[in-house]
Amino acid sequence: MTEVDGDVGGGACPGPAGVSIGTAADYVGVSVETLRAWQRRYGVGASAVTPGGHRRYTFDDLVRLRTVRDLVAAGESTATAVRAVQGTRQPQTAPEPDVSAARRLAGACMELDGHIARQLVGAVLAADGVIRTWESLVRPAFTTLERLPLPAARTVGAEHLLSHVVIGTLGARVGREPRDRPAVVLACAPAEQHELPMAVLAAALAERAVRATLLGGRTPAATLVAAAGMPGSGRIVLYAHLPIDDPEAAIRSLPDPAAVVAAGPAWDGVPLDPAVRVCNDLADCLAVVGSR
Repeated sequence: MTEVDGDVGGGACPGPAGVSIGTAADYVGVSVETLRAWQRRYGVGASAVTPGGHRRYTFDDLVRLRTVRDLVAAGESTATAVRAVQGTRQPQTAPEPDVSAARRLAGACMELDGHIARQLVGAVLAADGVIRTWESLVRPAFTTLERLPLPAARTVGAEHLLSHVVIGTLGARVGREPRDRPAVVLACAPAEQHELPMAVLAAALAERAVRATLLGGRTPAATLVAAAGMPGSGRIVLYAHLPIDDPEAAIRSLPDPAAVVAAGPAWDGVPLDPAVRVCNDLADCLAVVGSR
């Protein structure tokens, strides 16, 4: 399974075995003959060798070679460019276990292997719970995918797969909470389509035996008002990641500002009713709405 590495400038680590010279040439943006010439003349190129004696290019190799290409394109001589990247070369160290797992998860999603992705998320979730799974596995995997210098056509599918895997895996943990307390209503602002953070919050609340109702992305303002007035509803968490037009409108329509939690970075700097709580991370939201 492919492992993706996001530590050094963003990029796709082709796993422990590396990739062939043809794949490396496509990634770097030069010909196979150029890569061979750089290896022969300057000693920069593939650092891994298969048992059969074939050179393979690791993630660090690809990053160095791409930097050489960029420096040469900017007017440096090849020798100067090679000295620049070799002078900054750092010894490799073993990744922390969580980092390694995040890379494996990103790699599985790049291969559109939902089975492996579910196994990886499920194993960490069973061992460490929702918060650690999100902070140490899922978020780093998303960051890795976002940093890949690849066309959106390659990465968007992987990001969507990861979102659906996480939502499905976490969703299996929700629904067995006691029903003797009002449910926390989790919704996205009318223009916000990213519901994953609210799905994570719902699962984290379930671990604390707090019931939540997830309304999902692009929740209409009228639906929020109706939800706020229904029996069994408690606090309302309204999530927005990207800036939205008239962000206060949805909150102004709700009957009790003190029951509203505005979650996500889009609320930073927005003038809201002083009674509205503003949270920008999972731990803060849990502290506000996670007590029974």
